[in-house]
Amino acid sequence: MSPLNILADANIPRVEDAFGPFGTVRRMPGREMEPSDVAAADVLLVRSVTPVGPELLEDTDLRFVGSATIGTDHVDRAHLRSRGIPFAHAPGSNADSVADYVVAALLALARRRGVSLEGRSVGIVGCGNIGGRLARRLPALGMEVLKHDPPRARAAEAAGKPHSFVSLNTVLDTADVVTLHVPLKESGPDPTHHLVDEAFLDRLGDGAWLLNTSRGAVVDGGALLEARRQGGVGAAGLDVWENEPSPDPALIEAVDLATPHIAGYAHDGKVRGTEMLYRALCEELGAEARWDGTAAIRPSSTDALRCRAPDPRLPVADWGFQLARQAYDPTVDDASLRDLVALEPGARGAAFRRLRAQYRRRREMQQHTVPATAVPSAHERIVAEGLTMQIG
Repeated sequence: MSPLNILADANIPRVEDAFGPFGTVRRMPGREMEPSDVAAADVLLVRSVTPVGPELLEDTDLRFVGSATIGTDHVDRAHLRSRGIPFAHAPGSNADSVADYVVAALLALARRRGVSLEGRSVGIVGCGNIGGRLARRLPALGMEVLKHDPPRARAAEAAGKPHSFVSLNTVLDTADVVTLHVPLKESGPDPTHHLVDEAFLDRLGDGAWLLNTSRGAVVDGGALLEARRQGGVGAAGLDVWENEPSPDPALIEAVDLATPHIAGYAHDGKVRGTEMLYRALCEELGAEARWDGTAAIRPSSTDALRCRAPDPRLPVADWGFQLARQAYDPTVDDASLRDLVALEPGARGAAFRRLRAQYRRRREMQQHTVPATAVPSAHERIVAEGLTMQIG
């Protein structure tokens, strides 16, 4: 096999380790990729910031396109099929990272308000890789889970299987927290563009919290801003924004937790995405897969990701937050994004991109260990199932 020219987004980790044996790897920022950059490539590896369609691929003979992301709304898959270009992506690769973010965000909001999550109901809108994980983890924090996922509900009904999915109205009328984990769809049976609009927010229970880690345009930013000004939403946390990389500064200031689209940015998930694309290319080329991404990110020592158990006298939510923040503290990313508000409008987009491109190395909670002797028996389920940390 002749060497391949591989063009990769600079934010895809370990790409030389995985793809180097196939040929020459060139990295560049995904937002800066132009048709002239892709023209000489045999393999194109992107993340969500690169629109892949006829314009980018106008003069290329690509043999493979991969996106190291869960979502594919930035890829014109029909165009790739029409050109006979194989495509792969990485569903589930960063699901644990996003679930970590939501758990940490809920604990941070609960601590900030001096309330417990125990007994609160959470509506999970979209129950795929991420939502499914949260449905398993959040009960360990004492929360009651309401699952809403129309496609999965219909599939279960068509197969004559029982299911526990509820309507969106049930979620809005009942849930104390709503967290969004849906793809961005403009049309079709279940459109999600501006799913959270004025009517959605009006129906949302008084004092309910809203979290969005899916896609920015799932939430109508103007409607949410007005709802916050009117006091209709008890708390709001956004990791994704309309008009990225230049979100509305007024909305940043209006929400309780504002982060720069990094919920899925744990290093483990990124490397997992690289490995999924690597294995897909190996299959396409009929090559043996030799690179092991899991081995590449294994901690170098047993103490590398060891956490300290907090003071057992703390309230449960505070105890959970103090432990979770040792793996991931969303308030750090919140502070960095809020700094953008003071910048000139023309500088905000570049600053937003830098926050993502220069993001610190974060590890998933499941990679961390807490000494067994320091975990009160009443908190073991929170640690093992809610945070997914190891006890030992």
